[in-house]
Amino acid sequence: MSSNTLFVSNFPFSTTETDLRTAFETFCPVTNIRIISDRQTGRSRGYAFVELEEASALRRAIDDLNETTFNGRRLVVDEAKSHPNGEGDAEGNSAVSPPRRPPFRYRIVVEWREEAHVYDAEVPALGIHGAGATPERAMRDAIFHAEDAARAEDAKEEPAEALTSHAF
Repeated sequence: MSSNTLFVSNFPFSTTETDLRTAFETFCPVTNIRIISDRQTGRSRGYAFVELEEASALRRAIDDLNETTFNGRRLVVDEAKSHPNGEGDAEGNSAVSPPRRPPFRYRIVVEWREEAHVYDAEVPALGIHGAGATPERAMRDAIFHAEDAARAEDAKEEPAEALTSHAF
């Protein structure tokens, strides 16, 4: 992926290429916009890759547009990263997609905590909480803590397996 490319997500499915172009051309000319669509329905999946002409405009676009309201949704703007499997197009650019994780299959309860002015997300089955300025941030925080706890649990089991798998 070109170093001039942004990963833009959480925009409404009705957002068009023109809408994105208008938002990002305030920083510099846009050379390419690729809105990712669902293969079966053809409907936008709510994320895109926006390639800017100047690499110097990337940081300004991220700083100015990330976490801002765009067509009624809180926009997420970050630098696009290369896909770890190295697959790419004819020009050698890697295809970029969000990291694949197993689905999170727990119920998350989100509540507004007035005293702290923050959203609290709880995973009751795991007894894990997360917090954030938006419901999405709170849920991501809770999922992060749940995944972190799972990794810690896996790390506890590894030394025992390592000891039993070696011959003395």
